[in-house]
Amino acid sequence: MIAEPTIEKIVKTLAPLKEDDLLEIGPGTGKLTRHLLKNAGRVTVIDTDREMVEILKENFPSAKNLEIVHADFLKINLSSLFHQQPNRVIFCGNLPYNISTPILFKLKENRSLFSRGVVMVQKEVALRLTARPSTKDYGILAILMQSVADIKKCFDVSPGSFIPPPKVFSSVVSIKFYDLPRYEIKDESVFTKIVREAFSKRRKMIRNTVHKEYLPYLEEAGIDPKLRPEDVPIEDYARLSSIVKKCA
Repeated sequence: MIAEPTIEKIVKTLAPLKEDDLLEIGPGTGKLTRHLLKNAGRVTVIDTDREMVEILKENFPSAKNLEIVHADFLKINLSSLFHQQPNRVIFCGNLPYNISTPILFKLKENRSLFSRGVVMVQKEVALRLTARPSTKDYGILAILMQSVADIKKCFDVSPGSFIPPPKVFSSVVSIKFYDLPRYEIKDESVFTKIVREAFSKRRKMIRNTVHKEYLPYLEEAGIDPKLRPEDVPIEDYARLSSIVKKCA
């Protein structure tokens, strides 16, 4: 359970408006939900725990702007859930540490539905999300997420801000999906495949990690074959994927 001052800080960071439709991922008993209902327009919460869903129904018996959905976020069809919303939805949530990355990737895959949001994740995940090239945290998560969104770490959350306190620090991160593509990526599946291959052996030179059929295109993409994958910026991976797609 998150302490009240931290909840207030999360809501202030998200800054929802009355005209906003909002998705909360994993609301638990609804401490954060209560604040969101006061500030946003319509709030949809998704939780996979049936017991939590029943508690939410008991805690908010007359909330007209609340929709409670009992479902696994990773399996639910978000397009069918939000197809009637006239504007893109904002989102927030205290993401379960063990599945935070799959949740982030699902938000990315459905970014046409969402404009922006804030999420709380384990501090190490926040560092990987916001990492820059030539750092130890720069990798698949940073490249794939930053290719479609502006991501910033807002503040850290100590274990003492939870009841009971966990053994790890957390961070609140803002994610704003770009309205227009920042990078020219002709085929996202090719881009993703190349990035994942490159980091399959991150300590090796990139010429030894990407598929051999891509090797002739490295220099054309402006990539020194002797660089390690962590030293290659996002725009170079995007350029490489576009060249590969064009020549396929």
